[in-house]
Amino acid sequence: MGASELPSATGAAGLRQPRAGDETVKVMITVKTYPNPSDTYGETVCVAGVRLDRKRPEWIRLYPVKFRNEDFDKQFKKYEILRLNGTFRQPNDNRPESFRPRQDELEHIELLDTSSNWQRRRMNLDGLIGAATMCGLLAQNPIGGMGTPSPSLGLVKPTDVEVSVVAGEPWSAAERAKIDKSSAPDLFGTSLRPLEPAPFAVRYKYRCESSKCRGHDQKVLDWEAGQAGRRWLKSHGALRAHEMLLEKWRDTMLSPARDVHFYVGNQNQHRRSFSVLGVWYPKTELALF
Repeated sequence: MGASELPSATGAAGLRQPRAGDETVKVMITVKTYPNPSDTYGETVCVAGVRLDRKRPEWIRLYPVKFRNEDFDKQFKKYEILRLNGTFRQPNDNRPESFRPRQDELEHIELLDTSSNWQRRRMNLDGLIGAATMCGLLAQNPIGGMGTPSPSLGLVKPTDVEVSVVAGEPWSAAERAKIDKSSAPDLFGTSLRPLEPAPFAVRYKYRCESSKCRGHDQKVLDWEAGQAGRRWLKSHGALRAHEMLLEKWRDTMLSPARDVHFYVGNQNQHRRSFSVLGVWYPKTELALF
C-alpha cells in the first residue's frame, strides 16, 4: 500500500483557524498507548510523534486523546501525518513536548507506508533516531525535579535486550470505578463495552548506549501489544497467545536484521518512570543487500 490520502475531520474547507491561545501543529504520529480509564474523559490514550512544522523535527505528546467515543475518521493511525489545533499551555504538565489537542479540529494529511525500508518515515525522524540515551534522559529528570521542564520523550538504541511476557495487571478499584462510570448508559440508552485491561504485558530489559549504563527494565505500553494480547487470547488461548507475543515483539521486531530503537516516554507525575511506547525496526542497511 502506498502513502494514503485521508479525509479531513473538519470537512472540505480544511482546518479552521486556531482559537485565541491555541496554535496549529503538523505532526507525524509514531506511537499510541493502550487506553487507560479517566475520570474526566472516560478512556484516554497517550499519542506521541514528531512535530514537522519547525526547522527540524521535534518530539510532541498529544494528551488527552479520546478514542472509543470518537468517529472513525477522527482516530489517529501510526505514521499518519496530521494538522491539528491545540495548546502547549497546561497548568498541570510542564513537560516541553506535551500538547493538548482539540480532536474536533484536526486534518488528516497522509499515511506513510514502509516502502523503501521506511524511508519517508525515517526522513521525518531526521536527527532524532538514537540522539538520546535512556541514561541521559533519566539524568535530565532528577529526583524532585518536577518544577523543571525536562525532556520526556526519546528514541534510544538498546543492546543486550531480554524479552519477557508476563500476566497483565487487573484494574484497581479506582480504575474500575472510572470504567463503570464511562460505560454507564447515556440518556439514549446507549453504552460502551467496558474497557478490558491488557491480559499480558511485554517487558524489555536492556542496556542503552551510555558507557555507564547498568540496565533498564521497562514495560511496553504500545496499544498494539495490548490489543494483540486480547485478540490472540480469545482466538488461540493463553499459551499460544504468549508464544505469539514473543514471536512478534522479540523474534520479529528485535531480529539481528533490524535497526532496532525504542520509543520511550515518562509519566507526568513520575518523571523518572519511563516506559517503552513502541519499537522502531526497519531493516539494517546491511540486511538490504
